[in-house]
Amino acid sequence: MRSAKEAGSFPYSMGTVCYFEVDKNGNVSQVYHKNKSDRPKLLETYHRVNNNTTTLYAVWPGNWSSDLFIIDDLDAFAKAFNFI
Repeated sequence: MRSAKEAGSFPYSMGTVCYFEVDKNGNVSQVYHKNKSDRPKLLETYHRVNNNTTTLYAVWPGNWSSDLFIIDDLDAFAKAFNFI
C-alpha cells in the first residue's frame, strides 16, 4: 500500500480512481465521485475520515498494474473536490 501524500500529485478527481471506505468494524463500501449527484455522499465520507471514524483508500489503475493508496492527505482530497 502506498501513501497518496507521498505520491506527490495524486489524481484525486480522476474518473478511473476507485475509492472505498473501511469502518472500524471492517465494513467496506465503495465511494462514488464521478457525478454531481455523488457529491453529498463524498462530503459525508470526507467528514467521517476527517473524524477518524473510517479510513479512505483508493485504487489508481496504471498501464501494467493498479496500486492501492491510503488517502492520507485530506486537505489535498478536499481541495480536489472543492470542499475547502
